[in-house]
Amino acid sequence: MSFPEPQSQFGWIDYNEKDAQRMREVLAAFDDKGTIDSLGLGVVRDAIADQLMPGISTIQTRARYFLFVPWLCRAMEADRVGPAQFLQRLRQLETSLIESLREQQDPGDGVIGYRARERLSRLPSSIYWNGLGVFGIRQMAVSINEYRGLLPRLAMQATERDDDGEQTARPRHLWDKGLPRPPAGFPTAPTMLQLTAEESDYLVGKISAQCHGTLIAELARDLSIDRDRPLPWELALPNAPPVLREVLFHARNFSDLVYGAQVLYNLLLARRAAKLLEMDTEALQEELVDELNNWSAIVQERNRTLRDWLDSESFWLVVERVAPASMRTRRFVHTWAGLALADPAGIQSSKAAESLIIEREVALKGKLARLKELRALENWNGQAFGRGQMTFRWGNAQRILDDLQFHKEA
Repeated sequence: MSFPEPQSQFGWIDYNEKDAQRMREVLAAFDDKGTIDSLGLGVVRDAIADQLMPGISTIQTRARYFLFVPWLCRAMEADRVGPAQFLQRLRQLETSLIESLREQQDPGDGVIGYRARERLSRLPSSIYWNGLGVFGIRQMAVSINEYRGLLPRLAMQATERDDDGEQTARPRHLWDKGLPRPPAGFPTAPTMLQLTAEESDYLVGKISAQCHGTLIAELARDLSIDRDRPLPWELALPNAPPVLREVLFHARNFSDLVYGAQVLYNLLLARRAAKLLEMDTEALQEELVDELNNWSAIVQERNRTLRDWLDSESFWLVVERVAPASMRTRRFVHTWAGLALADPAGIQSSKAAESLIIEREVALKGKLARLKELRALENWNGQAFGRGQMTFRWGNAQRILDDLQFHKEA
């Protein structure tokens, strides 16, 4: 599916479940200043992330939710919950799970809804639904809303028999038959986020089988690999398949180059706010200049490799395995990369680079562009957006993989 360039207003579109999950993550980004996509590169970023960490999203927390959600759904199936009561009952069960987890876990442990409790707007079922399909735990390509309407039919199929007592049709199953059983009293009994050995082995098997050739599968297959690296391409992967090495190569090059564009955007924003609004952004500007200097060193060290990479079209072929990038986005990346590679040390004072960043934001946001519109600038809270390099959901994947390994160390 082709994703449109971000606009200044959201429309209400009938997405399929995978697209709906993307939209939830976009909206969630407005609560996370580290993931806001000021330069409209999210489509490219996510296309790479989907090939490295499929099934993982930036709003997931812990691995056991991949089991919690189907367990809750199976409880509703057992209770023959009808479509009219489905959403209310699902929220009740997920709220019960929050309370059960709160009895055993601390606020920073990754309990979804720890503070919001029954007021939680994004429930675990919506956060993990797409990943459950990617990992083959959910075995039918249906959205949660479609599942609600399908429940009575699934229950009827499972019980219909002919005059000889034989099932009249082979029942369709939403959930993998090998799914481990929930603990006694779930979800009202006190519950932990730690996986059991059986649960970990099950998830490792599903991820390894369903996501072959990806980083998440390679690391799940061999949990002994040292994962304590800030960037995924820094991992030692002696047995990585060629397709994974290819995607990691492109991920690194793209991340290294466009990181400077995001830092420069923030620096231009801080300078403009200081000049027009008399905001005290001196400390922020110093931090951003230091970041640009560090970025410049990376680009200078890898200049030949990055130049060769830029001259090749293979990167865009990899991106388009998942989602086409617009010609406008391609032109921005290539123009920025050309300026960055020509003079990385001078990029912070480059008028051409400044104009490129401003034009890009205006094209994306119109009257909401902070580098052009004073009213939009006045709404800025003084915090930089999108700090750090793109890591393609690596931090979330690390937490999930740590959970899978936990029982082996206990």
